Amino acid sequence: MKEFLDSNRVNFLIWRYLIEGNYRETALKFQKEWHVREPHRELDFAPYVKSHALVNVLNKGLLYHSLEREYAQTSQVPGDAAAKAALAEEMQLGVFGPLRAHPPPHYEQQDESDDDAEAEPDTEMQPAPALVPAPALPPAAAVSSPGEVENSRKRQNDGQQQPSLMNGSPAKRPRLSNGYENGVDAATTPMDLDGPDQQGDNHAYPSPLEGEQAPAHTDGAEQGTQVDKVENLVGETTFITLGSGFGDASALSPVTAQSRMNGENAPVLLHCQWHPRDPSLLAAAGTDALARIWNINRGASADPASEDHVNTRAPDFCTLVEDDIASKATVTAIAWDGDGSSIVVATDFDSKGRLTLWSPEGTRTHQFEAAEPPIIKLRWCPDNSAILAIAPDNGGALITIYHPLTLNTSTYFLAGYDLLNAEPLDAAWTNDTEFLLCGGEVFIVLRYFDGKISEVKRFETREGDIISQVQYDSLCSLAATCSEKGFVDIWDNTGKRREIKAHTEPVTALAWQPAKSVTTENERLLASGGEDGAISIWNALAPTDSKAYCTMTMHHPIVALAFTPDGAFIAGATSETILIWKVGDHSIPRASWRRIPDPNWMSSRQNPDSDEEDEHCLGWDATGHKLAYGVGSRLAIINFR
Repeated sequence: MKEFLDSNRVNFLIWRYLIEGNYRETALKFQKEWHVREPHRELDFAPYVKSHALVNVLNKGLLYHSLEREYAQTSQVPGDAAAKAALAEEMQLGVFGPLRAHPPPHYEQQDESDDDAEAEPDTEMQPAPALVPAPALPPAAAVSSPGEVENSRKRQNDGQQQPSLMNGSPAKRPRLSNGYENGVDAATTPMDLDGPDQQGDNHAYPSPLEGEQAPAHTDGAEQGTQVDKVENLVGETTFITLGSGFGDASALSPVTAQSRMNGENAPVLLHCQWHPRDPSLLAAAGTDALARIWNINRGASADPASEDHVNTRAPDFCTLVEDDIASKATVTAIAWDGDGSSIVVATDFDSKGRLTLWSPEGTRTHQFEAAEPPIIKLRWCPDNSAILAIAPDNGGALITIYHPLTLNTSTYFLAGYDLLNAEPLDAAWTNDTEFLLCGGEVFIVLRYFDGKISEVKRFETREGDIISQVQYDSLCSLAATCSEKGFVDIWDNTGKRREIKAHTEPVTALAWQPAKSVTTENERLLASGGEDGAISIWNALAPTDSKAYCTMTMHHPIVALAFTPDGAFIAGATSETILIWKVGDHSIPRASWRRIPDPNWMSSRQNPDSDEEDEHCLGWDATGHKLAYGVGSRLAIINFR
């Protein structure tokens, strides 16, 4: 059965070609004029379309055209020499003009200046099989390897001019798949547009639901090739109940039990962190004295209030709040230490604050009374000997260092920075005694020594801009900050700054790629996400005027980013969707997840009259196999690999 071709299918092939060729701005403009916001999700046939499908179809059409010429040349016998000469001349013309036995020299030449330390070596081009004695196909039909595609993309980013193809397009991808992988018999017949057997449905082409669909095909990540189908992870999701009432749920009606566990009375999730080494332990905290460590791999049983949803679970957990903590208390911050031997929990109720340390088994080990609650940030120092806490205090900010072993504390008051009415402060340790503190137009280095905290250095920031986050990378001794004007700044220890206009709207997420060592010379990757819906990865060691290493688009504001611990994949989250890409292979996401409709995703914070926004939690377990996503009164565990 011959497949039908309609406008959506043609547009999708063109859109995929633009994405795979890294013509991203053109692809976005094409989507807007096409009026299809997410073609790879909205079109039912999209998961079945293979990589480089447009080039594949065109190449098979060229092959069919060459067979037509062969047939005409052998079946028609003109009567005189002039007719023979005319036929011979006609047989030398193809779709793109005069036929050539070999591609023009400028298609085969490789620019030696393009070879750089970052580029992967090109693999040898394999010629197309000699299926029939036909003239050579145009050069766009040559094979492409992933390394060559990456090289061509980097050449484009370096601003070098590329040779032009015969149709005037830049030869950004000089070698694409030739479409002969399955032989000539696998080639489809030409697809007729507006054929006589189309139905009169007032459309230029048949509906995309008509016609036969090819089976899905995936080349696989192990071969380093593009994955054709975006894996949907919705069916690989486990939901963790946050509210109380599971123990006696069997004695309650399903409606009552569901309300108590995940309904309007359930706590609102504010924080979620995996154990840094044990992939089975997940800590989460929020309102209504919610502070627990779940053992994801033990004691899971079906949720009696959701018998029709086999993926709702209630794993074993231990509670991280003392008996004297009020049930309406809020857990304002949590943080695991570097080796996972302790987790610190900050609680706040009725202007009384407490800082408590717990073991992974739920045993309380140390306790501090907080002088000025609520504590909004907690940061362990690299050697796990001290905890940095940030809290508001009398129109300023109070920075406190807690020592679990000695139970001593040291404080520093940042005057003139009202945490209750200004942007929150963020902090990052640079070593065991110094840390960075930023917020608004403030960016300083503080040192803790001999029981005192003192200012060491104050960096000059961009006037009128608001710094919102700081992330420090100990491998290359660089700090990265982001701001509400869309800038990402990279700072060295002398205060020298590399300014990157990363986004058109405020930057909402910032993360260094995890790495045990700098594996590639002159490369250290930093990811940023913004309210403009873009995720960009930058090489922090690249020259100042360098472009992004790669850019992905999610169309909605980014609320969170997370690299897998091995740095191989990155997950980006909006308020509705999660997409997962393989770093360095970003043309199509590797997997996707969309939250199912449920009122419990919405918390009381999402009041239209309130300026407060819900906290979105996103994080990978220690193996990079499970992804935790939480917002409102829902916590999802998504199995990726």
